[in-house]
Amino acid sequence: MLVKQSAGSLGVRAIEEFLFYEAKLLDEREFGKWLTLFTKTAWYWVPISRSQENPRDTVSIIYDDRKLLETRVRRLQNPNIHAQNPPSRTSRIIGNILMEKIDEKTETYFVSSKFQMVEFRGDDQRLFAGHSFHCLTRKKEKLYIESKRVDLVNAEGMNEGITIPF
Repeated sequence: MLVKQSAGSLGVRAIEEFLFYEAKLLDEREFGKWLTLFTKTAWYWVPISRSQENPRDTVSIIYDDRKLLETRVRRLQNPNIHAQNPPSRTSRIIGNILMEKIDEKTETYFVSSKFQMVEFRGDDQRLFAGHSFHCLTRKKEKLYIESKRVDLVNAEGMNEGITIPF
């Protein structure tokens, strides 16, 4: 179902460009800049099951509030992080971007998208795919991530340590 937009709403193209920019920052290991895309109350969640409705009811693959996101970024920026020696190289493809809902009063945009990410580290290559759900908010003409949920296709499977954000 297409969401009707008013004249003041951001268009799908602006949302696409924001998501593409987020992917670019992650692929270029610009984790500090990536963190600036999040609001001070943001959270980032990778549930262990697509049916998981709440990150507090059971264990998750990742559930970071803003403070934990800051800690994650500090670790990823540390050249001595064991889990990233050698550092991962990634390539993401974002597609099927849909504006699910718009709250015009708060300038909040609920967006879904599909992604594929290849991670190469050492001699190993891994492929991740899934469905992302962003809650974006516009403040002073800039978009920010209020929340991001990533449902991995193989969330219930065995996944060795995941350190790179999706």
